[in-house]
Amino acid sequence: MSNRLDAQQRLNWRVAAVAIVLCCGAACSAATAVKAQQQDSRTLEQSLQRALEVAPEARGAQADVSAKRGALQQAGAWPNPNIELRADDKIGKDQGNGGIDFTQFALSQSLPISGRLGHQQAIARAQLEAALAERRYQLVRLETQVARGYHNLQLATERMRLAQQRLQLADESLGIGVRHAEAGELSHLEHLRVVLFRESAQQNLDKSEGAFNEALSRFSAYLDLAPQAVPELALLVPFDAIPVYEQLEAALGNHVALLAARQRVEAARADVRLARAERFPDPDLRFFRERDLLNNRRQDVTGIGIGVAVPLWDRNSGRINEARAEVIKIESELQVLERDLGSRMQQSYLHLNHLVQQGEHYRERLFTPAREVFDLTRNAYANGEADIHALTDANNVYFDAHERYLELLQEAWLEAAELRLAVGHALVTINRSSGDE
Repeated sequence: MSNRLDAQQRLNWRVAAVAIVLCCGAACSAATAVKAQQQDSRTLEQSLQRALEVAPEARGAQADVSAKRGALQQAGAWPNPNIELRADDKIGKDQGNGGIDFTQFALSQSLPISGRLGHQQAIARAQLEAALAERRYQLVRLETQVARGYHNLQLATERMRLAQQRLQLADESLGIGVRHAEAGELSHLEHLRVVLFRESAQQNLDKSEGAFNEALSRFSAYLDLAPQAVPELALLVPFDAIPVYEQLEAALGNHVALLAARQRVEAARADVRLARAERFPDPDLRFFRERDLLNNRRQDVTGIGIGVAVPLWDRNSGRINEARAEVIKIESELQVLERDLGSRMQQSYLHLNHLVQQGEHYRERLFTPAREVFDLTRNAYANGEADIHALTDANNVYFDAHERYLELLQEAWLEAAELRLAVGHALVTINRSSGDE
């Protein structure tokens, strides 16, 4: 009998020691993590604004707009005139005294009367409009990437908080087990199960912390945050701002990607007109002034001439056919884009509605009942009315249901970002965009 009491006391001391060590370790880890982190509160819109301000994609798209604006300015410029100055010894030989004199000055100017400049300007103007639309679409795509990172970090943060709560409840259960052991109600097998229950919660927290750090690293790269900065994001809440489908269809017609593609079609059509105009080269107007020896006297002669290339061998037919084929190609790309964007918008809209409804049903029919069962089982375990098996099952069901509910909320927000991309809608605009539009 004495040996059994000594063994039971040793078991109680081991359980208490394990509980103290694990609790102290968790407290130290939490304190260290809090001390190392610098909180930086950010909403989704603030994160998107910050990302657009520092993104190299935005600078690259802006540079393309500036290049197209310069091309438009250059497209209407007249060709430069040619100046010719000639010197020879013709007059000196005629007079018999030798020497070199300036004998001719000529000025020639190409006259762009074929309409080529107007067509070049039309091409450049359409390309500029396409670059502006493509720049806006680039920012929408960047918004979608940042939103994915934001919502992924939201889920990783919620999972880590859930894992911390799970560990805290496991510590409480371990403390209850210690009290049961002191009362002589905990066997060696039950003791091992309680310790494994707590250690499983610790491992889950370690895993969630690793996933959180990875999500934080990817998100911080978009915002160019300091390595020690840990933004405090909004909590995951149900998505309830589903737009009306008719509004989405109307917005799809003005999709920035479609606007860019339509402008590329206009540029290609203007290029056909330019190719036709280039069949007839621009004439060259030439003004000249010559000095010669007439009647043994030096005299100046002034004249004007015009030169025109005759399109006899080259009528630019190959260039015209090439431009026409390019129009057909770009029009086909526009039709494909219209088809794909419409299909993507419809799929995203249906999926978003499904996720919102599924989240509501999951919360009502699984998550809420699982939480109630878990609370009742914890109370029963604390009162000695349930064993560790029942507590473990209720714990796993509740936390798995909670995590799945968070995943459904995050998936809805991710699908909302995809829907904005499908209709070309941006939540924020970059500050310097107003001057470019």
